Amino acid sequence: MTADILIVGGGLVGASFALALASHNQELNICMVESIEASSESQPSFDDRSTVLSKSSANIFADMGLWPHLANLVAPIQHIHTSERKQFGMSRLHADDYDVEGMGYVVDNKGLGTQLYAQLKTFSNVQVLSPAKVVGLQPRESDYQADILDLETGIKTDYQVKLVVMCDGGRSDLAKQLGLSYQVKTYQQAALIANIELQQPHQGWAYERFARQGPVAMLPLPSFQGRARSALVWTTAMPSIDERMALSDADFLSELQAEFGHRLGRFKTVGERAYYPLKIQKANELVRSRLAVLGNAAYTLHPVAGQGFNLALRGVALLAHNVLSSIAKGEDIGVLSNLHQFADEQEKDAQRIQTASHGLVSVFAYQNLPVRLSRNLANLALDHCPLVKGSFARAAMGLDVHKPTHRTKNATH
Repeated sequence: MTADILIVGGGLVGASFALALASHNQELNICMVESIEASSESQPSFDDRSTVLSKSSANIFADMGLWPHLANLVAPIQHIHTSERKQFGMSRLHADDYDVEGMGYVVDNKGLGTQLYAQLKTFSNVQVLSPAKVVGLQPRESDYQADILDLETGIKTDYQVKLVVMCDGGRSDLAKQLGLSYQVKTYQQAALIANIELQQPHQGWAYERFARQGPVAMLPLPSFQGRARSALVWTTAMPSIDERMALSDADFLSELQAEFGHRLGRFKTVGERAYYPLKIQKANELVRSRLAVLGNAAYTLHPVAGQGFNLALRGVALLAHNVLSSIAKGEDIGVLSNLHQFADEQEKDAQRIQTASHGLVSVFAYQNLPVRLSRNLANLALDHCPLVKGSFARAAMGLDVHKPTHRTKNATH
């Protein structure tokens, strides 16, 4: 079997990349391999996990033709409130001040994935193999040979592909086989995530509250069966995570209320809790000849600014632009010199986001009085200086990075 592009991993990043290509070129032969079979039968639940989309990510999805299918599934972030527990400084951003409906959006992962797959089904040039797994990759002079195992039948098929794109996350067995290595920095913290039912509607407010062990984020979610919800991301020191996970629901909500305050009213119920250790991870290689890496397989970020998926989606747009431009010029899509152009741009973007995220975490880790005072004054200055506030708002919306768009004769959606 042959394909122009093999996408390893059919999660949100892999499916977004497939759609970014197919929506602009229906002649590319795209094969996407995913080990977990997606079920269209599953029903929404109160505990569905969610992702923050920046304004720029919404624009990228619009360029793929996906945004009209997401508009009713998202909760717009109309206000952003940043503060530090027991300190006087705070800053607020409002979407109305920048003539946008939302400075970002929160969408549940299940709904986003369902819509991505629904749109992919409308393109005959996209083949989705699921449940299946790439069990071997062998580079050759003019292509890759990929061994793809059907996990239901046990049948293995060989594919010859011009470009392999790795989108299979930060713990990829295939990456180990290929000798891809990573730089890793751990934080000795974990992100505890859960959905919280609120006493009162959130009215589009997103909160980032810095506390002693780390930030507490509350992000607006679409209501569920008439129940107002926010998504909690609570950064906790590793020694405390097991104790916090073991609390009864009532004790957990009481502790969260004491840490966060009452800006969202009383917390009524907490959904299923989960956590994951926090780290920054970076692939030492983003590209090889006929190979590129996207998403968590390339970079993993601290969730403090909610930029992980947005960085990945900008990488999707960059690589899709690179591939489509190579085709338009009649060039080989797997040539290393062309792929380096994508890698250079993605690295600049990632370095900027990683530096900002790590700096934010680091500066709030210091608790001595002069540093706390400086943080509060900076928060107040941000709240009262329109020039600085505008720059910060553009960064929050992801509009301070150039993102290529595609306008081709093949675009039909």
